[in-house]
Amino acid sequence: MSGALLDLARMHAPLLMIVVPFVGAALMLISGSARLAWFVACAAAIMASVVGVDFAVRLLSGAPPAIAGVAPQIYVDGVGAFAGALISLALALGVLAVGASLKDAGAREAPVALALLLCGAGSWIGALMAADLIAVVVAVEAGWLAAVGLVAVNAVRERAPLNGALRMLSIGSIGGALMLLGAAMLGRAAGGLALEALPLAHIRMPNLAGAGAALVMLGLAVKIGVAPLHAWAGAALGRGNAMVTFGVGVLSVLGAASVLCRFGAYAITAPEIGAAMSAALAGLGAVSVVVGSVQAVGARNLQRLAAYAGVSQIGCVLMSVALGSPAGFAAALIQLVGFAAAAMAFYGGAAAGRVKSLTMLDGYGQRAPLASAAIATGALSLMGAPLTIGFLGRWRLVEAGVGAGWWWASALVIVASLAGVFYGGRLIERMYFRRANAAYAGEGGVWRVALAPALIAAIVAIGLGFAPLFLLRAAGVASGMLTGIAT
Repeated sequence: MSGALLDLARMHAPLLMIVVPFVGAALMLISGSARLAWFVACAAAIMASVVGVDFAVRLLSGAPPAIAGVAPQIYVDGVGAFAGALISLALALGVLAVGASLKDAGAREAPVALALLLCGAGSWIGALMAADLIAVVVAVEAGWLAAVGLVAVNAVRERAPLNGALRMLSIGSIGGALMLLGAAMLGRAAGGLALEALPLAHIRMPNLAGAGAALVMLGLAVKIGVAPLHAWAGAALGRGNAMVTFGVGVLSVLGAASVLCRFGAYAITAPEIGAAMSAALAGLGAVSVVVGSVQAVGARNLQRLAAYAGVSQIGCVLMSVALGSPAGFAAALIQLVGFAAAAMAFYGGAAAGRVKSLTMLDGYGQRAPLASAAIATGALSLMGAPLTIGFLGRWRLVEAGVGAGWWWASALVIVASLAGVFYGGRLIERMYFRRANAAYAGEGGVWRVALAPALIAAIVAIGLGFAPLFLLRAAGVASGMLTGIAT
């Protein structure tokens, strides 16, 4: 009996990855207490991650699993499966981690915030499994509104993030309108809204299709916070608590970036609009690398620094997608893993000691060894230090870029790495070579151990650069399944 249920669950894995977080969110709203809601959220997030990782492993192992045709709106490809599993895994770690700081969210607000966290993750996974552009737009907007609500709910106890929530709402509304208009234009020019048909569609109006694809891309870039469209990032994340930083800084940005990678891969492989999309993504990625690196160097707040460093990392992701080749798509997926690990390390390390300003990091290595190790490892990854996932992702971008004759992309990777040496080295110096100048503000109770899995997972993920064979193979198969070209 149990074997039959397991087989049934596996056949409906894509749908379960979307539904389970929403079911968990509904249960949390009637749970009645913050701790009970957290336990329910952990159960739902872990279940979703197990389903997602199992499905991705089976799909990317070379023997595509049987999937029940339960929803025609769902279309599974390699990038969606890879990124969906990554988001579900980040959700599980993030929900576990916020257990250490539930009281920062408030007893009444915590269940709502946890529900929004799960709803956001479910929406982003839904966007990655959507079969047509309208479904993508609806799922993206749902995920974005959940992120806005998360910031707003946590602004009840601290008013500073409320400005970030208002910025997210206003800027994101413009991005949503652009996406909807772009989807309509692209669908009109391509004769349909199905993503899988876009590379082979006979596009009768290339200019209209190119403009529509650019608008969709621009709307997603707003949701990611790609420079110079990241006016909301510092305001929302700079003073946010752990719930906000994990839910928005990790999950929301990762989800939007993954959806952009998936859409960009389909649009770039369409012959009539591929060249224009490639140029647009490359230009946006280059600007994001430069602006994000400069702002990270000048940041005085650890969470702002992490946000701006993430902007630079996402710029490298966009340049990888812009290459339009299987090698470029695989490099983008590896860098998404690197971004998720580094963001988890930075935000988790900051949450452990409620660190806001960089001066609070002085002597942090002695007061919070695991959190300091996570931040230091994340910094090394952003530097592009050898044997880290950051180095692996950027090296794959350099390889793919040189193969396509994009020497300037290699130069920008070096710029991002040099900037990482500057601000990453400054963090390491403060944590391990200075004395503490302020009392430790972190959680002292037993609940602080809830952060440990996220911090350890971030360190392990960053260390995948030491033994990357499995990750390289999975990313290669995922990109090959999307483009139909073996890597």
